[in-house]
Parts: sequence; structure tokens; C-alpha cells
Amino acid sequence: MRKLLLACGMMLLGLTGVSAQKSGDFYGVGKRIGVGVGVGTEGIGLDASVSLTKWCSARVGLNIMPKVLKITQDFDGGELGTVDYRGQTISLTQPIEAEASFSRTYVDVKFDLYPFANASSFFICAGFSFGGNKLIKIKGHSDEAQGIIESIQTVESNDWYQNLPDDEKFGIDIDEYRIPINDNGDVTGGMKVSGFRPYLGLGFGRLIPKNRIGFRFELGAQFQGKPKIYADGVDLDKTLDEEVKNDISDIMDYLKVYPVIKFSLRGRIL
Repeated sequence: MRKLLLACGMMLLGLTGVSAQKSGDFYGVGKRIGVGVGVGTEGIGLDASVSLTKWCSARVGLNIMPKVLKITQDFDGGELGTVDYRGQTISLTQPIEAEASFSRTYVDVKFDLYPFANASSFFICAGFSFGGNKLIKIKGHSDEAQGIIESIQTVESNDWYQNLPDDEKFGIDIDEYRIPINDNGDVTGGMKVSGFRPYLGLGFGRLIPKNRIGFRFELGAQFQGKPKIYADGVDLDKTLDEEVKNDISDIMDYLKVYPVIKFSLRGRIL
């Protein structure tokens, strides 16, 4: 039985090889390998691609978004919450300037389909991205909060402030969450999205050009769900009854679908 299966397998491989030779398909399975470098809303992209047929190619890419896009948001002292200490309610008077920066690195796997392969380089793309779920990083600092916390902890234990519930600490409010100020006066957190994100797109230009060098334009969308607020080292629960609207929280409404626009330079190495 094993010999029969082996013989059948060898026959199929032989027929497949003969068929491929007869067809002379320039983009046969594994016949062509290419690389590309691109720039766009995903940042800087590097990828490697392989041909499957003239109708389809596959690629694996790495996208790096450098920390070049930043926005700032001022939070007044009265917006930073209060701390109760021995029956006394302590509030802050000085504002905090929080900085939100876009920066992440992630991998994607995508397949390009060429419905008019004989006449056009138009393609439809489908695939997914994973990793890089921390889309926006938020940081800020309050010297005033740090001083108040340190003065209380000279009387109480060193972990007095850390043991307070998050909604009883100083912090900045975004959407339905409070990112607490830690005992060093720092705010560190951000927005995160799903770690697995489906992708659909279209454009012009082959992943692996027929000539050695080619160009490509792509327009698509990464479906990442509504961003959620996180704080470094803290498991956040919703602490506000209503959504708090400010410049940073407004961004969340627009990032359920991440737009992709990319221009890339393609090279064929095989």
C-alpha cells in the first residue's frame, strides 16, 4: 500500500512538473521572489514576496511606525481627581501636559489577487496584521502630585499611595477610564487595539515586477476595533459613568478602522 501511494505521489509530482514546464508560467509557484520597501500611513514597510500563480502572490512584511506624530493635551489641576487623606480631600492646582505619540511595529501576511493579470496590474489584497497592539502611547508628569505623595508617604508607609484604588488616585480621564498618576508623579499608558487585525485593500502594481524594478500604490483598511485605554502595570476597569471627551479621546472614535495608504518600490531578485 505504501509503495502504491508513493508511486502515485511521484506520478502527480511528475505531471505537475511537466505541466508547469509546458505552461511556461512566468509567475509559477515559487518561481519568482521579490522584495519591497514602502512608506505610508503604516510607517516604513519592508517585505518579501513569492509568486503562487500569475493571478496571485503572497508576502510577509514588517511595518515600523517611528515616533514622529505627536499631539499634546492639557489637563487642568481640577480635572486630575482628588486623594482623601485622614478626612482631608487633597486636589491639584497645577495642570499636566500629556503627550500622545503614534509608534508601533508589527508584522503582516497578505495575498494579492490580480483579476486581470493578462491586461492590468490592478490587484485586490486580503490578509491580516498581528503584533503592535499598542497604537498610541501617552505620557505626562506632575511635580505637584509627586511632592504631595512623597510628603504623605514620609508619614505613612512607602506603598500607601500604591494601595489606593485607581479611582481614588490622581489621574487623567480619557473616555471612560482614568490613567492614574503613579507615586513618581508620572502618567504612562495609552490606547491599544486588537492584536490580530484583518485587512482589505486594492491598488496598482505587482508585488514582483516583470522587470527588475517596479512601483506600486496601495489603498486599504486595517480593521482593528475600538481602541481601549491601558495604563502601564495597571489593569484598568471603567471608572467613569460617562465618556470624557477631549482631543485624545476623540481620536478613539476614528481609529476603529485604520486607513492604509502606501507607496512602495519593488524589486525582483529571482
